[in-house]
Amino acid sequence: MLGTAELNGLLCDAEIAAEPARIEWLLRHGAQAEARVPGAVSPVAAALARGAQGIETLGILFAHGASPAGAGRLATWLGACVANPPEPRAQRFALELLERGADPFAPSPAGDPPLALAVRLNWPQLLQRLIAHGVDLDARDSHGMSALHLAAALAREDALKQLVAAGAAPDRRAADGQTPLGVALAAGRRDLADWLDWRGWRLPRRPLQASDVPAAAIVGDADAVRRLLDFGLPVDAVDSQGCSALLRAAGGGHRALVDLLLARGANPALAANTGATPLSAAVSMRQAEIVDRLLDAGAGLEQRLPGDVTVLMLAAALGLPELVARLLQAGADLNATDAQGLTPLHCATLYGFTARDRPRLVALLDTLLLAGADPQQAAAGGLTPLLLLLGARAEPGTPSTEEVVLAGLERLFDEEVRLDARDQRGFGPLHLAALHGLLRVAQALMREGADLEQRDALNRTPREIAVMRGYVDVAAELTPQGTAPSQVSMARFLRE
Repeated sequence: MLGTAELNGLLCDAEIAAEPARIEWLLRHGAQAEARVPGAVSPVAAALARGAQGIETLGILFAHGASPAGAGRLATWLGACVANPPEPRAQRFALELLERGADPFAPSPAGDPPLALAVRLNWPQLLQRLIAHGVDLDARDSHGMSALHLAAALAREDALKQLVAAGAAPDRRAADGQTPLGVALAAGRRDLADWLDWRGWRLPRRPLQASDVPAAAIVGDADAVRRLLDFGLPVDAVDSQGCSALLRAAGGGHRALVDLLLARGANPALAANTGATPLSAAVSMRQAEIVDRLLDAGAGLEQRLPGDVTVLMLAAALGLPELVARLLQAGADLNATDAQGLTPLHCATLYGFTARDRPRLVALLDTLLLAGADPQQAAAGGLTPLLLLLGARAEPGTPSTEEVVLAGLERLFDEEVRLDARDQRGFGPLHLAALHGLLRVAQALMREGADLEQRDALNRTPREIAVMRGYVDVAAELTPQGTAPSQVSMARFLRE
């Protein structure tokens, strides 16, 4: 009867190890599956070195407690499979080796890492599993090439895409100095080169993630966004601020990218954390063509921004008559109000107080008034368009161009606006002209019949407000006729 040592010796014999039936007999009679015999390779190592031809033997050894663990053993088996065309079940067996603890990192004795061998074998499931294990995606094989170089050289498009998506570097050079992109171009494979050419938005050297889509959109790289979507990333992915790629592209003025995203099904109503929408971003950045494109795609004209503001109110507040006209033509609600009761016309007059462009303000008011905006409508606190144009919401000392305000005022006079309107402080039009030192505006209001004796909530006349603010010229102008000289300001007295 043979002892364990003799049985182990037979198990490690190269000729016997090639016959699964003998291996099975020896193991049943006491041989050890993990036998170690001086001068001989272990049964598992010998079977792994045979590649696919050793699958049956390895199955028997594993059934008796052997393990494929050990540095380089997986790569050894894969290398043998490359040398000898494997049978169909070989990839499934490679996955089993990983599950049993085979080393996914160490290279074969020839210097080839498992990842590169998986590309050579064109085994996508194994490639995916190795990537999930965290192997070095840019490790070179015995020829100085990375797995990405091999995928380009062997025209393995699926493997190439898997590697790029996982974070492999398209600009990493092989031992001969070529990049994967160079390899693909040298082979005339522009279809492969497209996946490797990232000149605008740079790959982040990590697995691609959904937020990369809006990140690429920020720089307007339509090709990068197209590839990211083709990788399967969601078109409506958002970044840390909740901004989608469509919102970023719309705000950045990237028309071609907007077209691409809409064609891919991007949601034009998707709002960011701030409440901004692609349409509001395009309006804010004065992107008229993109506004038109978003409207054609069904972007909601009445989708509310924070404070119940509409895009028409936004365009008016920014002083954009061209966009206001576009939005009105598309059906925007001229009479919509925000949370404070402000209409688009109120927003336009708010802009008017600090505007610098006279023709723009007049065009803006014309557009809204000719469309039917109500110049008499009061918002919260009694604020009418007239009062807002005169700075009812502005802090004293806010810079204002009187010539522009005056032009807007004359346009409102054409609508016969009421001059007895007052805000919650009791300030009427002349009070506001006095508050902001608008002499010519005060004169225009007086010519239209504004009341010099109108009192605010603290019983002050417009002249008293001007005196309080130090606008002596305005105060002199606001002195009612017939007032005794002693009641006229010293400045007016000296001037005359």
